[in-house]
Amino acid sequence: MWPDNETERDFLNFSGVAETVAEIIVQAKGRPISIGVSGAWGIGKSSMIKLTRSAIAARENESGKKASDKYVFVEFNAWLYQGYDDARAALMDVIADKLAKEADSRQTALDKVAALAKRVKWLRAAKLAATSAASIYLGVPPVGAFGEIFELGRKVWAEGVGKETGDATKKAVTDAAKEAGELLKPKEETSPPKEIQALRDAFEQTLDELGITLVVLIDDLDRCLPETTISTLEAIRLFLFLKNTAFVIAADNDMIKHAVRKHFVGVSDDLLVTNYFDKLIQVPIRVPQLGTQEVRAYMMLLFVDNSELSDDDKEKIRAAMIDQLKRTWQGKKVDRAFVQSLGVKLPEHLVGQFDTAERLASLMTTASGILGNPRLIKRFLNALSIRMTISKAQGVGVDEAVLAKLLLFERIGDTAAYAELVKHVSASGEGKPAFLQEWEDAAT
Repeated sequence: MWPDNETERDFLNFSGVAETVAEIIVQAKGRPISIGVSGAWGIGKSSMIKLTRSAIAARENESGKKASDKYVFVEFNAWLYQGYDDARAALMDVIADKLAKEADSRQTALDKVAALAKRVKWLRAAKLAATSAASIYLGVPPVGAFGEIFELGRKVWAEGVGKETGDATKKAVTDAAKEAGELLKPKEETSPPKEIQALRDAFEQTLDELGITLVVLIDDLDRCLPETTISTLEAIRLFLFLKNTAFVIAADNDMIKHAVRKHFVGVSDDLLVTNYFDKLIQVPIRVPQLGTQEVRAYMMLLFVDNSELSDDDKEKIRAAMIDQLKRTWQGKKVDRAFVQSLGVKLPEHLVGQFDTAERLASLMTTASGILGNPRLIKRFLNALSIRMTISKAQGVGVDEAVLAKLLLFERIGDTAAYAELVKHVSASGEGKPAFLQEWEDAAT
């Protein structure tokens, strides 16, 4: 079985694209840059983000310092916050917390970080005030200490004041005062536009004093509900196009367009919808579609990764296959014969799995229900692995290549035709559909 997780080990020949993204960020030399990594769901955007981070971190600048001294990374997954926190506020918090840790470890820009945290708190408070007012208006209790006062107020209205209620009210008022004191510390007269500009100034000054470029990696945006997607994009806009910042945003363009369309109700003009996202993205990069060679290599590497080979042998095979994939335009091929030429002793069953990968590769690349999508390929192989395990547990001993054909028929074939086959198999005492006999005889 293979988990559906992103990886920093390149199985898809994405390292070249990741190196290009890293080069764009490095060559910007502190100038603001925003890069959009687009592609369909499951195509490998998250892995591309991980590979980009590794490519930047591996570099050294002219002074010989490690790139980690110059580039600080923030990874933000809006999908994880969905339903638990406002994505805009969450992103601001994550960035502020990361910079606070950097300032503490470097013992510099501590005052700048404190000013930045203060601005973030103010915007948090402004959001809280707006939420509380809206909640009361709509009859929905606010959250936090203010929510406790709201609930106690309703209780007093309904039941009168008893000792227990009075004590609870005192505690709630104290907590609310403390919460308000933390969030609303700035006493000077201010406004959202002033605070937003002050936040941007504090953010820019902090990065300048720390001497770093902040690389913000936004992932899984296309998994979010439209509201969360827009909220995250609006938060990105707060920090966008400031010195010493780089944003890498991984998302399916079609899903982003859908979110924008839902947000701006009544906007049907595709050009306007496209322009919204284009204003945020300076450099669009599309994750390359996998061809038959890449799909074959990917499946073979998945089989290698699940084998009992040593980690050194696995890495030797992976590195050689990716290097070979870079030369397929010269007529080089990644297949079983190539892997066997690497001098690694391969178990017999692994060689058999390589044969399965060779037979499946072209179908996995062209079948309308898969089209070379790495996530769907992995799911197909997981389904194949599970059914092979069930087969062995039942003592049936199905041929893996035959079972793979049946799974393909089930996934991408005609639904009615597959149902008809299952019906005939079930009706036969031996599990052999009689209507196939005539075809088999003709073939023989």
